[in-house]
Amino acid sequence: MRKDGQQQQQSTFLILLIVISALLAALPYVPWLAGGIVPKVQAFASWLLLVPLGALILTMLKRKRRTAVVFVVLLVIGLIPQVHMAPSGQSESTAELRVLSFNAYRAEASSNELAALIKEVQPDLLILVETNERLHKDLTSLGALEGLDFRTAQAPAGGVRDTVIFSKNPMTEIDSGLSERDTGWFAMPTVEVDVAQQRVLVAGVHVYPPLKDAKRWRRGLSAIDTWVQAHSESPMILAGDFNSTRGHRLYTDAVAGLAEASGLRPQATWPQGMLPFPVIEIDHIIGQAVTFSQAGATPVSGSDHLAVHATARF
Repeated sequence: MRKDGQQQQQSTFLILLIVISALLAALPYVPWLAGGIVPKVQAFASWLLLVPLGALILTMLKRKRRTAVVFVVLLVIGLIPQVHMAPSGQSESTAELRVLSFNAYRAEASSNELAALIKEVQPDLLILVETNERLHKDLTSLGALEGLDFRTAQAPAGGVRDTVIFSKNPMTEIDSGLSERDTGWFAMPTVEVDVAQQRVLVAGVHVYPPLKDAKRWRRGLSAIDTWVQAHSESPMILAGDFNSTRGHRLYTDAVAGLAEASGLRPQATWPQGMLPFPVIEIDHIIGQAVTFSQAGATPVSGSDHLAVHATARF
């Protein structure tokens, strides 16, 4: 009787593990907000897959092969949204942009370190989020903005924008569907950049975080989705702080079909400095009709985000 009781307990435990693992595997596919709870949990969807991974190892050790197969299937289901199916690569095109995007954390990031990074990367396109004119003045005095002669409106611009795009190439700021009325928060500047005699659309992105108001976060991603669909035939770059990971169904829907600079595997960018290392990727460089190479992420003291950079070829 005691042996039968132990076997029953083990079976109950395995069934519970299968149910929990199935829920975690399904998490990145859920589009609902559930009062804001789902987006918060989805942000860590990749880390939560450690549960079915641990269960797989346990069942393999106990030689329960059929049960192990179940956990393998659940792991694959959970990993599919986390793996970007359009990896970075090389292109023969001569139309090229070096892109650097950084959330300067209310402009409190170290201007010296940021200037050094800009000089190292030598971007053709610089997107600064949570920035202000004081930081730009400091960067100018340090020689970091030399050659980046074209830029969008000041930030804050009447309190409706906190993002600025700088460019070495001639560009024109355009009206778009990413105004503060569309996003429900800050407006996202959009421009047309001339690259090797072709027009490239660029958007500087900052989406409201889902930690506070998930409906406003959804509204920002919906505005991006609408904007991308409206320009489905145009080469484009979107870069900035999306406050979203590949575990968010609403994010993957918004950028479906676009290439991601970080490639197959997510590049964690947040929260820098709060933990021994960043754990989730919420800062992205993505594009349409583009391939990426030389992607990377670099810390700058004073900010809780890593700066992300990549070379885009159209």
